[in-house]
Amino acid sequence: MRTLSQTPDLLEGRQPASEHPNRIDRIELLPFQTRFIRKVVSDDIDTAALSLPRGNGKSRLAGHLGKRIMDPSDPLFTPGTESILAAGSLEQCRIAFRFTRGELEASGHLLDYRISDSYSRIEIMHKPTRTKLRAIGSNGKTAMGLTSCPWVIADEPGAWETNGGQLLNDAIQTAQGKPGSRLRAVYIGTLAPAVDGWWHQLVKGGSHGSVHVTALVGDADKWEQWREIKRVNPLAAKFPELKKKLLEERDEAGRDTRLKARFLSYRLNCPAGDESVVLLQVPDWQRALAREVPARVGRPIVGVDLGGGRAWSAAVAIWQTGRVEAIAIAPGHPSIEEQEKRDHVSAGTYRALVETGALRVCEGKRVPPPEMLTFAIRSAWGDPVKIICDRFRLDELKDSINGAFPAEPRMTRWSSASEDIRALRKITLDGPLAPAKESRDLLTASLAVAMVKNDDQGSTRLVKRANNNTARDDAAAALVLAAGGFERAERKPASRIRTAIVG
Repeated sequence: MRTLSQTPDLLEGRQPASEHPNRIDRIELLPFQTRFIRKVVSDDIDTAALSLPRGNGKSRLAGHLGKRIMDPSDPLFTPGTESILAAGSLEQCRIAFRFTRGELEASGHLLDYRISDSYSRIEIMHKPTRTKLRAIGSNGKTAMGLTSCPWVIADEPGAWETNGGQLLNDAIQTAQGKPGSRLRAVYIGTLAPAVDGWWHQLVKGGSHGSVHVTALVGDADKWEQWREIKRVNPLAAKFPELKKKLLEERDEAGRDTRLKARFLSYRLNCPAGDESVVLLQVPDWQRALAREVPARVGRPIVGVDLGGGRAWSAAVAIWQTGRVEAIAIAPGHPSIEEQEKRDHVSAGTYRALVETGALRVCEGKRVPPPEMLTFAIRSAWGDPVKIICDRFRLDELKDSINGAFPAEPRMTRWSSASEDIRALRKITLDGPLAPAKESRDLLTASLAVAMVKNDDQGSTRLVKRANNNTARDDAAAALVLAAGGFERAERKPASRIRTAIVG
C-alpha cells in the first residue's frame, strides 16, 4: 500500500492532461507551496499552518487541496468520509470552494460529482463512493462530531468570528486523536485582521511535534524596502500586476498612517493597528519587547486604574531606567475560567497570568478593594515616588495608602489624555520603555484590546473596545498614566529629576 510521501507525482497535484485546452487542469505550485504540501501529507504531521500576506494564492491553494481530497486517484482521498472546508462564513468558503469545483471540472470528471452551492449549503459529493467535502462557517457548534472526518481545510482563520472561531478551532483540535480518527487540519491565511488569539499563537508557536508551520512575516523596520516586500510576497516575482500594486500601496502607506497599518497587516503579514484606532501599533510594542530590560534604579512612578464591577484593578510601575512592571487584581467571583468565557479569550489565558503572578485574584469578592492593589504595589515595588490615578477614584486611593506616599489625580479631559498617550508612544518607539519579562503577557494582552478615539482637534483618549466592559484594557490604562508621569518628570531640570524619579 503506497503512502502519501511515496507518490511524488500526486504529491504535487499532477493529473492527466485535460481535454479542454482553455482550462487549467492543475495549480502551478511555487517552491514554497510544494514544500508546504509535502509537510501537509507527511505521515507524522496532523496540523499544518501556512500564513502569508494577502494576494499570494492562499484560497487558491485551499481549493486545490479540496480538489485533491475529492479526487479518487489522489492519496488524500478517503472513500466514504466527509471532510470540512471551514472559513469565517459560507460566503468566504465559496471562494476556495469554487477553486475546488473549477479543478474538478478541468479534470473532465465533473459528472461523477453532485454539487450543492446555495445560500445555506455548500457541498461536493463523489457519487460512486459518497465521499463529501462540506463547507461550514466559524461556528463551533457545526463542527462537533468530527470522528470520521479525515481532513479540515481552514481558510483565513484570522477573519473568523472571535468566539465562534475559537470554538471551531477547539472542536477541530479535540477531534484529533479520537479512537479510529486520523483527522488532519490545514490552516491557510493571513494573520490580520485579528491581532491576537489562537491563530496567532499557532503561527507564533512554530513547528513542533505533529505541528508544521510555514509563515512569511515581514520585518516592520524594513517595510519600505522592496527586497523585504518581495520576500514575503513570493507571487510578486511571477505576476507583474501584483508587484505594481504592492509598490503603489507602499508609496501610499508612506503618506498615511492608516494606510501604513493596512499595508503592514495585509501586505507584510505583520498585524498593525491604525494609530487613530489602537493605542500602540504591534511593531512599536515589539520594538519595546526587544530591548534589554534594565535593572530597577531608585523608586518608580506608578499609574493605577481602579476597577469596578467586571473590571480589574491594575498598576504599572516605570523606573527612571525605563524598566516597566505590571500587576493586576481580578475579582474572585465569577471564577477566572468564567471570566475567560465572558471576555471571549482563549481558555487558559487568564489562568496563565495568575500562575506567573502578574494577575492576583481577590477570592470571594466581585469588586477588588483598593487596599489589595496598594498592598500588592508596596509588596512588589516598595513605596513609589507617587501614584497617579483618575481623579474620580482619588479619595478611595488615598484612604488605601494612608499617606505613605503621594497620590496624584489626573484629569480625564482630552488634552491630558492626549499628552499621556503621546508620552507612551514616544517612550515605546524611541525608548527607554522596556517591559520586564514577568509583566509582558499581561501588558501585551491588555494593549491588544486598548482602543483610542480622536476628536476633531486631533486629541486622543482611551475608549472601551467591547460592550459590557469585557475588554481587559485596565493594565494599558495604568500604563498610559505611568508613561505620562514619567515623561513629565523627565522634562524637569536635571537637579529635580533625582527628586522626581529616584526620591
